[in-house]
Amino acid sequence: MPTKKLALIITGLLSAPAYAAPARDPDFMQFPMATDISAAEIPAFAWVMRQGENTSLMFAKAPEFKLVNLFSQPDVDGQPITSVAISPDGNFVAFQTGAPFGGGGEAFNPASLIETPKVTLWLVTTSGVVAPIKIGAASGASFSPDSKRMIFREGKDLWSVDPADPAAKPRMLVAGGGGLGRTIWTKDGKTLIFVQDRGGWAFLGRYTPGEDRVHWLVTGADRLSSPALSPDGKLVAYLRWPGRTHTASYDQTESEPFAVETVDLATGQIQLLHQAIGKAGLQSTDDPEGHLRWADDRSIVFRSEQDGWARLYKIGRSGGVPRALTPAGCEIAESELTGPDTLFVIHNCRDLDTRQLSRIVVSTGEERPLPSNDVVMGLAGAMGNGRYVAFTGSDAEAAPLPRVIDLQSGKYSFAQKPADYGYGRGFNAPAPRVIRLTASDGGTVPAQLFLPAGKGPHPALVYVHGGPQRQMFPAFHFSGYYANDFAVNRHLAELGYLVVSINYRSGVGYGRAFREAPGRAWRGATEYNDVLGVGRWLAARPDVDPERIGIWGGSYGGLLTGLALARNSDLFAAGVAVHGVYDWSWPSPLPGHLSPSEYFGVGEADKSLAFRSSTLGAIDGWRSPVLLFTGDRDMNVDARETVDLHQKLRAKGVDVRSVLVPGEAHDMIRHSSWLQLWDESRRFFQEKLGR
Repeated sequence: MPTKKLALIITGLLSAPAYAAPARDPDFMQFPMATDISAAEIPAFAWVMRQGENTSLMFAKAPEFKLVNLFSQPDVDGQPITSVAISPDGNFVAFQTGAPFGGGGEAFNPASLIETPKVTLWLVTTSGVVAPIKIGAASGASFSPDSKRMIFREGKDLWSVDPADPAAKPRMLVAGGGGLGRTIWTKDGKTLIFVQDRGGWAFLGRYTPGEDRVHWLVTGADRLSSPALSPDGKLVAYLRWPGRTHTASYDQTESEPFAVETVDLATGQIQLLHQAIGKAGLQSTDDPEGHLRWADDRSIVFRSEQDGWARLYKIGRSGGVPRALTPAGCEIAESELTGPDTLFVIHNCRDLDTRQLSRIVVSTGEERPLPSNDVVMGLAGAMGNGRYVAFTGSDAEAAPLPRVIDLQSGKYSFAQKPADYGYGRGFNAPAPRVIRLTASDGGTVPAQLFLPAGKGPHPALVYVHGGPQRQMFPAFHFSGYYANDFAVNRHLAELGYLVVSINYRSGVGYGRAFREAPGRAWRGATEYNDVLGVGRWLAARPDVDPERIGIWGGSYGGLLTGLALARNSDLFAAGVAVHGVYDWSWPSPLPGHLSPSEYFGVGEADKSLAFRSSTLGAIDGWRSPVLLFTGDRDMNVDARETVDLHQKLRAKGVDVRSVLVPGEAHDMIRHSSWLQLWDESRRFFQEKLGR
C-alpha cells in the first residue's frame, strides 16, 4: 500500500471519535450554567459559563454590569476553561484550560490527542479588546493585593509575572514554592504567608521574594490550615488539627478536633483562642475559605460542628467564649465577607431541603434574610466595599446562573436567565417535590419525587448521588456534574419513568449524626438501608410496576447501585452504575490516585469487614442486568474497579455491558461523554424496563 495512502488511513483512525454521538444533541442537555465565580474589589465579577460543548469566560462590573465575553473555547479537544481568578483592581482575569491529571502539569486527554496536553494558564484584560496571552503550562493563579503581580505554579516552583506588561517574562518567585498551600500576602504586598504540608504535619511559613530562605512562624507535630491575616496586618489566625500517626488509618470524610490560634508576626507569640469540643471540624467542604476569617480587627469567624451542626461562631481577637452567629439545627453551606463586620451567608436554616440567603452583622449577631426566587444558591463571591455580592442561583427549570445583589437596596443588579444564552427548553413533566420516606431499618430518608405525566403503572428508578458528602435538591444543583444528573432525571420523568432521588445517610445538609451515621460505608453499608427502603416503597405504589424498578448513580452512587443489584436483584430489575467503588478492601496502586479504600480510612485490620460491606461481598446474589460506565483515566475511582466487576459478572452469566471512555476523567470533561452516558443509559433502560 502506498505510504501516503497508509498515512491518511492512520490519520483518519486516530482522529475518529470512539463514540458516535446521536445525530441531534439532546436539547435538555444544552442548558447554560455558571461553574465558577471570582470577585474583584472595584467591584467586578468574572465567571465561567458552560453550555453544551462550549465554555466561555464572562465579565461584568458595577454599576452597569454590562456583560462581556472575554474568551470562548469548545471542549472537543478535552481542554475547556476550568477555573478563573480576577485581579483586585478588576483589570485582569487569569484562567486555565484543561483539567489537571495528577500533579505533574499534565491535563486529562479525553480527545486522545497524540501530544499529551498540559494544563495551560492564560491572562486576559477585562477590556475585551485584546486576545488572551498564553502564560504556559501552569496553574493556580492569584494576584497580589495591588494587582501588580500574578503568581502561579509551574511544576514544583512558584512564579510571578507583571500582568500589566504583556512583554514581561515570568520569573521564578520561590524554587519549590509549588508546594506552598493557601498563600496570602501581607498588607504591604511584599511577603507571602503560607502553609506547607510536610506529610502528616504542617508548618506555617513566611517568605519575602528575594530572600534566600523561608522563615517559619509555627512548627510542631500538628497539621495547620486556613491562614488568615488580620486587617491591621499584625496577626495571622489559623486552624490547628492533630498530626497523623503512622499506626492509624484516617477517614478523610470524618470530622476532627481542631483549635483556633493566632501568631503575632512581630514577636512570634502564639495564642490559643479556642479549643473545639470533640470532633467539631470538617476539612472537606465546598467552602474551604469559609472555615476561618477575620470579620474585622476585633473578631474572627470560624466554622464548627461542636453541637452536631455546621454553624458559624464569632470569637474575639484575644479569645474568650465563642458566640454562635447562626442557628442550631441547620447548616451553613457558604459564607463571604462583604465588608468589615458583615457576612453574606448561604444556608438551609429556613428549609433543610433547599438553600436560602442571609446577611449577618458579626458584632451584634443580627441576621437579615435576603430575597431570592431561587431554590439553590452556591459559588458565592463578595466585594470588599460591602455593597455587591455575586452567586449562582437555580430552580427546577433553570440551571445555576449568575446573580448580583446590591446589599444596600436588597435588590438585584444583575440576574441572568437561560434565554440570555438562547436556551428556552422546558420540561413537560411536573417539577420534583420533596418527600420523606422510611429506610428498611426505620430511619428517615429525605428525597425528591419526579412524577411522570399520564397514568401508570410506570417503570421506576432510584437515583443515588455520589460523594457521599452531597445533598440533592428539588432543583438544578450548583455543581455541573449533578446539574447534568438532575436534567437526566427530569427528562426520564418526561419519558414515563417515576424517579426518586434520595439523600441517603452519609450526605450533608442534615447534621453530623446523619453524615457520620454508625455502620456507614465500609463499616457495614448502613446507608444501603435507605436505598432498600425506597425501593420497597416504590414497589408498593399502585402507579409503579414492581417488576420494572431500576437504579442508577455515579461514584458513591455507582457503589450503591452495585450493592442494590448484588443484594436485591429480586427488587431491582436493572441498573446503571457509573464509575462505582465495588470493593472497599482494595486500595488502588495507581500513583496519584485518590484510592477510596485509603481515603475512607480502611486499615489492614478492616479489610474483611470492608469486603463484606462491598458489592463483591454479595456478588453471588447478583442476577439483574447492569450497564457499567467509566472514564478509563478516572483518578477518583480506578477504572479497574469496573473492569474487575465486569469479568466477575460475566463469569457468573449476568447480563453485563461496560463502556470505558478512553482518557476521560471522573467528572467527565467533554460534553460528548455526558451525551454518551445518557444515550447508553436511555437505550439500556428502554430495553430492560420497557420505556
